[in-house]
Amino acid sequence: MKLLLVEDNPGDARLFNLMLLGESPPIELIHCESLNGALMIIEESRVTSSPFDAILLDLSLPDSQGVETFHRIHEVAPDIPIVILTALNDKIVASRLASLGAQDYLVKGFVEADLMIRSLHYAIERKKTEVGLKMVSKVFECMLEGIVMVDSDLLITHVNQAFINIMGYQAEEVIGRPVQMLLSERQENTFSMLWNILTTQGSWQGEVWQRRKSGEIFPSHLSASEVTRSKRESSRFVIVFSDISDIKLSEKRLHYLAHHDPLTGLPNRLFLNDRLEQAILHGKRQKTGVTVMFIDIDHFKQINDSMGHAAGDQLLRTTAERLVTSIRETDTVARLGGDEFAIILTDIHLTSDLETLAKKILDTVSQPVFLQELGLVNLSVSIGIASHRAELSADELLEKADTAMYVAKKSGRNQFRFFSPHLDSTDIQASKIEAETLQALDYQEYSLSYQPQFDLSSGKVIGVEALLRWQHPQHGLLQASDFISSLEDSGLIIPLGEWILTTACQEWKSWCARGQDPIKLAINLTYKQFNHDGFLVMVEKVLRQTGMEPCWLEFELARHIFTENRSRHFTVIQSLKNLGIRIAINGFDSGISSLNTLHQLKIDTLKVDRSLLTDLGHSKGNALYTRLILSLAQSFDLKSVAEGVENAQQLTFLSDHHCTEVQGFLLSHPLVAEDLFRLIEKQNKDSHLPSNPENSP
Repeated sequence: MKLLLVEDNPGDARLFNLMLLGESPPIELIHCESLNGALMIIEESRVTSSPFDAILLDLSLPDSQGVETFHRIHEVAPDIPIVILTALNDKIVASRLASLGAQDYLVKGFVEADLMIRSLHYAIERKKTEVGLKMVSKVFECMLEGIVMVDSDLLITHVNQAFINIMGYQAEEVIGRPVQMLLSERQENTFSMLWNILTTQGSWQGEVWQRRKSGEIFPSHLSASEVTRSKRESSRFVIVFSDISDIKLSEKRLHYLAHHDPLTGLPNRLFLNDRLEQAILHGKRQKTGVTVMFIDIDHFKQINDSMGHAAGDQLLRTTAERLVTSIRETDTVARLGGDEFAIILTDIHLTSDLETLAKKILDTVSQPVFLQELGLVNLSVSIGIASHRAELSADELLEKADTAMYVAKKSGRNQFRFFSPHLDSTDIQASKIEAETLQALDYQEYSLSYQPQFDLSSGKVIGVEALLRWQHPQHGLLQASDFISSLEDSGLIIPLGEWILTTACQEWKSWCARGQDPIKLAINLTYKQFNHDGFLVMVEKVLRQTGMEPCWLEFELARHIFTENRSRHFTVIQSLKNLGIRIAINGFDSGISSLNTLHQLKIDTLKVDRSLLTDLGHSKGNALYTRLILSLAQSFDLKSVAEGVENAQQLTFLSDHHCTEVQGFLLSHPLVAEDLFRLIEKQNKDSHLPSNPENSP
């Protein structure tokens, strides 16, 4: 224990020092004879981080007298317990000093050692308690949550500043009043239950509705605890609450955003699925019908692309508004995404009523829309209708309505069709794929893979064939053969063809930039691409923009391109050759006209189709024709590439007959750009062809 004795009488100072000698642990006593000296010592102890545990203070000092002495010391050392030493046994002064913060009052001449030691220890402990209570009081006032203290009669005894801020009451307006006044009428039936739990279990927490002084009701999170529970004392309770109005609003807003489309304000797919499942269950119980209409805006992509997304958004909002005005209040219309909408209809039993509603929707929606700066724009929709039968799920019902909608589109658009099991599933699937291919480019679902081409003599990768892939959201990764006809029919092959060429050339340039030696880049062309008026202009633009070197680019053409519109196509090929681009023929015909084509156009590569290799070991015709193509390539000094090599027998045959390049699953599957780069790095260090064990015989 470290004590400061402030005493100007030397005799009293020696006496107090003797009283404290021999204590265990020993007491360190610092003595000074004046107030100013004491103030300096206290300041030094604060600087050296060696504070006093207590102060023994004589009120009569040379430079200060009476209560003023205590004031001066307490002002600089408010957290140190002070025990007063005085020659006067004045109870009035003692009481006043106690109220000002003195811990004890000892009269000189009546103090024994044990009394002084006990007084000092009590003073120190009381001061700790006092400081702790001040800290608690400070926390009580500084907390952001409202705090209410309640006695055993459920009357309010204390509140903090946060309570005043939240509730609007002043402290004197609520102290002594029942705590029930803070709750709204909504809690009348639960109040007794709440307090029963609190008194039996000691605590309760949950959400309640409270009422401010203004009468406003608000939600709060409330915790109540019992803080005194003994036989001799009545129970008291502490209630802590916070206004959660903002949280509730945020939750409501988030729930709304999670279940509604931000553009149109309509329910979204998640909301619709939930509502449809409920409608189906209700329909089963009540034996009432549930019908879904699947609605798609006709030619929306063309409108959106040609007029801009702002115009497209306005069309979507207008469509949503018109759909809402076309249905009953009991029905639900939702936006599923893109330009797709759906309507849930209940308690409509007659097909004629559904037809009437569908016609109304077509008439309402299919009115021109005025777009600022663009004028009037025609708008129409196609509708598919499916009604619930047997044990159909919500997803299945939506799918059938979606199927009927595609039939309506195929029938000419701006129409409605009912789902029927007798619908032509092949036509439906084709219509779906055609519509989905239009969206896939916007949604960035197309990608390129690269089939490595190996030199048969060195085993090195000397070229790649770019292959189009579609990451379909429902059907997974599709090969070009699954959807190329839809691309051709819709005309999307033209812009997509430019995307393929641009992407492939950019990735080829990235390989070179990373230190890879240039390799041949082969790209397939469809008839519609090659025959398009802007084809040559597009090729020149892509070469210029990407910096692709034309001598490493090879276009692969099907044989029939050379036999149709012969004069024009020859001109296009000659223009490509003049740019330095290589030309390959797939499905080569060994007739006289084809031989003249090889001679006139200086074709660079003949390709052996995979169909010839499939039955190479069992079909003499295939083997003979393959040898003929390879012999012609060798005679005309052309490259020859065999595709679809899947086993060692095929590879041996091709090597024996002087095929120059091969590709197929035996050597490598198609790879994404990064994997291809790593394969090239590895393979060009080896001196033999790779082997893919998954495709070995």
